[in-house]
Amino acid sequence: MTQAPQTIARPAIPNTRVVPSRLGPNSIPISFRQSPLMREGGFQVFEGIIDARLRVEMLSEALGLLPFATACEVKLADAEEVRGGKPQRSFISGQGGSLQQAFCSAPWLIDFLREITRCVVTPTGALGTYSYYIRPGDFLDIHRDIVDCDVAVISCLSEGPMDDGNGGRLCLYPERLFEPLSKIRATPQEGAVKVRLDPGQTIVLFGGIVPHALLKVAEGQARIVSVLCYRAR
Repeated sequence: MTQAPQTIARPAIPNTRVVPSRLGPNSIPISFRQSPLMREGGFQVFEGIIDARLRVEMLSEALGLLPFATACEVKLADAEEVRGGKPQRSFISGQGGSLQQAFCSAPWLIDFLREITRCVVTPTGALGTYSYYIRPGDFLDIHRDIVDCDVAVISCLSEGPMDDGNGGRLCLYPERLFEPLSKIRATPQEGAVKVRLDPGQTIVLFGGIVPHALLKVAEGQARIVSVLCYRAR
């Protein structure tokens, strides 16, 4: 990478009321709270983490692995309120390949994540995953990531056709960090920040802290992303 990634302007975070729950500020490690990423609401969108060549190569790898991917279907969410669990979902997921693995463990990427999170980060598992939202209505409901995924790095490899609607947008809740998931799911419009990743853009977020979702893709829409998870300490 020849230059530092550039941040992308994002929608303003609406003013909302945080409802206390069994979560609280003290449940977030102090290093997370003091990090540049948390000062931005726990997530940022970047341009340049993957360049045009790498995007094309990773997309080719993802398409080559699609026949080996499996459908993920959960119609009824479990009662998990903090992180992990099984949120409602419908999409196709597959294990990544050698190109994604090299990207995931690249020293420059690890250094960059350390800089913005103020944490020591290590990849979760040997491989990342590719997610394919390519069927009408594919989505991932509101959740926080599993315990082993403190920091998520999601790169959009392909999406189209795109319009002005919300299909395929990431929906994040940076002002509802301490609410149980059931309450956020019951009032999903409150505090919602909707972000569309263009192909080649990457979002880095504290996935175990910031509630987030992927809104249903529209008819004819296809979205393929690289998903990497990191433990942080």
